[in-house]
Parts: sequence; structure tokens; C-alpha cells
Amino acid sequence: MISVIVPVYNVEEYLEECLESIKQQTFTDIEVILVNDGSTDGSREICERFCQKDSRFKLINQENQGQSVARNRGVKESVGKFIMFVDSDDVINKNLLEVLLPYMKTEVDIVECRMTRKKEEFYLNKPSKIVFKGNAKEAILNCIEIKEVKFCPVTKLYRREIVEKVPFLEGYIYEDVFTGINYLKHMRKIVVVDYIGYYYRVRPNSTMTKSYTEKDLDIFKVGNQLIDSFKDDEDMLPYIGYFMFYIGHGHYLKDGINKMNIYADLYEDFIRKAAFIAKQSKEVVRKYRLLRLYLFAPKYYTTITYPIYKKLQNRWISTKKLINNLNDKLYIRKIWVFKYEG
Repeated sequence: MISVIVPVYNVEEYLEECLESIKQQTFTDIEVILVNDGSTDGSREICERFCQKDSRFKLINQENQGQSVARNRGVKESVGKFIMFVDSDDVINKNLLEVLLPYMKTEVDIVECRMTRKKEEFYLNKPSKIVFKGNAKEAILNCIEIKEVKFCPVTKLYRREIVEKVPFLEGYIYEDVFTGINYLKHMRKIVVVDYIGYYYRVRPNSTMTKSYTEKDLDIFKVGNQLIDSFKDDEDMLPYIGYFMFYIGHGHYLKDGINKMNIYADLYEDFIRKAAFIAKQSKEVVRKYRLLRLYLFAPKYYTTITYPIYKKLQNRWISTKKLINNLNDKLYIRKIWVFKYEG
């Protein structure tokens, strides 16, 4: 059996589409654990309607405590051998579970599909094929280099044992960073398939689009716990240091931090700490250009070094596009000359 866990909070506009996509799964041996996290709109009523019509759906109501608490509660109440998390405003392909389950062979603990934010891509699926297979270290390195493996908890089918080893951090946002990487740490193997099985909806008030608040500082608390969870792994700790350097730098830019911001020192201290951990490995320093740029002049990285680097990078990208366009035109011209003048 596969347990599909759906935390629900004030998503009445999208919830029915989400639950219908789960109900229509071609793999039918499932239970759907709906954890209503104190919704104040019509979400609870929608959940109750699905539970009345389909005995595989089970509703748990609790006071509002956050998505992590809801997910942990769902895991605790579930009984399936395998677990999948689905966010209540997203949609999964009707054959997603049927596609992923056969890849869950011996020693494989996680199977991951691709996600899209474009609905038109969601309905243009091709036959699945493996694009990555690896052990814990290989998967973590692939993930921190932003390749096939992602740290988000959705899009994946898990063996139950992996999920039970790493509960979601409660009371934080960006908790996925900790949980996702630690899932990879504790697994044996992961398989990623080139199959778009998950539609990720970006809403106006989602974490992805909301404006900056003090709650964004949670990334440092989560990051410090992630670093601490690898403190006894001398081989991987510098890579985790680089990953949090990259994440911290990304949040510095995303949150619009500058020297006048009251939290600027907190951001810069975190970036400095992560870079210090990363530079303990010569291999990590050699491998990652952004880290080398930072270590060249840490004091001026956010104000001078990185802005200049980014400007040069953008110019190079624009130049490459221009060259490629010119080459395409020359190629077309050669074909035309060969066809009509040759």
C-alpha cells in the first residue's frame, strides 16, 4: 500500500482538483491521509465530501500548527509501506504512482519524478526513463549542484523507513532544506525518472512569491541544523557548507538585503560561516566558482565582486546568444545558396 499524505490549509480554490487527481490514480492500493491544519475556509467540507465518497480517504482535523506538524501527523497516522507527500494546491498525473512503483527495486529507497510549473507541460508526458541513479553521497552532490535530484519532499515515492528516520522540523519555513537532504543521507539508493508527474502551483501568497518578512530568517536556523546533522561526516560536511553558502547567498539576493538592512550582518555572518566550512576541502574550493570568488575577497563579495561577476556573466550569455543566432542565419543562408544557386 502507498500512503499519500496531504496537509491542508485554506486551499478551497484548488483542493478539489488536487484530491481528484489522487482519487483517479491508476494504482489503486492507496490510502489518502488528509490533515486539515485548522482551515477557516471551505477546505474541511471538501475533505469530508471526498471521505464520504471514497473509503480510501481519511480526514484528521487539528488546530493550525503549520505544514511540518501536519505532515508529521500524517506519517504517524499512515500505515502504507511506501509514502508520498502531495501539497494540497498541486496536482499529480493520474498514473504517477503506477509509473514510480516499479522502480522501487531492492536497495532503492526513493524514486523521484520531475515537476513542472506549466500545466501545458504536465499533459505532454513521454515514456519514463532513468536519468539518475545513485547512492547517498552521489545523490547529495547531484542535489547541491541543482541537477536531477531535488530536496523538496514532493515528487518522490519513499520507503516508509526513510521518512520515519527524519521527521520534518516543526515551526520553521524552509524546513524542506533540512528534511530533503537528510532523506538522501539516510537512504541507500535513489532513482530519478524523466517523467513529469507533478504540477507545482505557484500561488500569489506562497513562500515562493511572498515579500520578505522576519520569518525568512528561519533559513539560517534550518541551515545550522543541517550543518550540525553532518558534523561527524568529514567527507560530506564541506559540501554541505558550500550548499548552505549557496543557499544563504541566494536568500541574500532574493530578500533584497543590503548594507542598510538591520539583518545584513546576520546574512553575511551565515555566508561567512558556511564558506569557512566549505573551504576545509580543497576539492570543494576547486569545484565551485562562486566559493572561490567569495574567498578571493570576502569583505567585498556581496557589494563588489559578485555584482561585477554577474554583470560579466550576463554579457557573456548575451554574446553567446548573438553568436548562435548569427550562426543559425549563416547556416540557413548556406542551405539556401546550395539549394537555389548550386
